[in-house]
Amino acid sequence: MKKSTRYVLYLVLGFVIYQIIDSGETALTHKDARNTLIIAIVVVFALLMIIRVIKNRYDNGEE
Repeated sequence: MKKSTRYVLYLVLGFVIYQIIDSGETALTHKDARNTLIIAIVVVFALLMIIRVIKNRYDNGEE
């Protein structure tokens, strides 16, 4: 995935999450939303690190 595509995807995802939280139609309080987002950020960060390690091992194996 190209970097520009990745950044657009992050921007759209952030906008969607913002709209869901700010829409007022959810039962989420700001405290619940904050806790959920903190957990989501940690999970996404961990997945990105795992993917980076796997990619580095794959790239080093081809050389």
